[in-house]
Amino acid sequence: MVTQLRQAEVVLPVVECGPSGPVSALGAIGAVPWPRRTARPRDPRPVRAVVLENERLIATVLIGRGGRLHSLWHRREHRPVPFSAPTFQPVSGGPVFAAPVGEDTLRVWEWDVSRDLPYQIDFVLPEGEALQVDTKVRDPRGHTEWDELPPGDLIAAGSGWGALELTRLGVRLPGTPFTGLGPDQRPWLELLRGNMTATDPELPPGRSLVSAPWRQMLESAPENWLTAYHLGVARWQARENEAAIAAWRRSIELDVSPWALRNLAVAEFGCGHVREAAELLTAAAWSTPAVPDLSVEAVDLLLAAGQADEAATLLRRVPPLGFLHTCSSLGLAM
Repeated sequence: MVTQLRQAEVVLPVVECGPSGPVSALGAIGAVPWPRRTARPRDPRPVRAVVLENERLIATVLIGRGGRLHSLWHRREHRPVPFSAPTFQPVSGGPVFAAPVGEDTLRVWEWDVSRDLPYQIDFVLPEGEALQVDTKVRDPRGHTEWDELPPGDLIAAGSGWGALELTRLGVRLPGTPFTGLGPDQRPWLELLRGNMTATDPELPPGRSLVSAPWRQMLESAPENWLTAYHLGVARWQARENEAAIAAWRRSIELDVSPWALRNLAVAEFGCGHVREAAELLTAAAWSTPAVPDLSVEAVDLLLAAGQADEAATLLRRVPPLGFLHTCSSLGLAM
């Protein structure tokens, strides 16, 4: 049996984690600093996958969740080769690009915006009982012959961040082509031209790009609440906390947004100022009651500060659909 590659769908109990909502991930893994009193649901749901198989092995790669190897099954012995966790709970991950390379290789790739580098994972399944997995962090300023080998027809598309970075760098990566600039990248395309337009401060600010080139552009662009907000996130990721706080305070001076208030709450909590942090985060949640993410974090922090009555009052303010989402995130029975 020659190696075959096909698309599939796997139903798994999935624990959602990572910064999937509108709030910033202010930490190495995006965790908030205060205690979480949540019980994230493990809801079975379909996850996009690609199956790579030969006469002895079946490898299942989750292309909708960061390019993870989910399972490796031995056909003749009817058993999994390594242990396969029953519940999928990644540290982070979203859709990735995926395409075949040759007859026996699946390549997945994406752009890591926090490290400003593309990565690729090649799953190679030739004849026999060995699955070879090659992981590579690629430098867009230098390539090898294998890096230049273009993959086949695209079977899955990731985000537009890689395409944005290649636009900034003015280079191509034939081995891992990035396509699909979208609305998430539009403000940053504007910044490449010299100006990022301020949006409605009650709308989510989008992802912050924190590498040195983007930070320099934010510092030299015309100032508004949005550029100051993103600049604060970039400074925080560089561990320049005082400068980050100054940027978020400046953002609020230019136009009050719940997102800058929330990040200031993170900073206050990190300094041991629990009540001050709770006040800031509660103000952010009350100003944008339709955003459940802020309400979830505010309730967690109010409970940590011993303010259960205020937490209950905030929950009653959340609109019906957001209330259901918040209660689900907090593990409350309905």
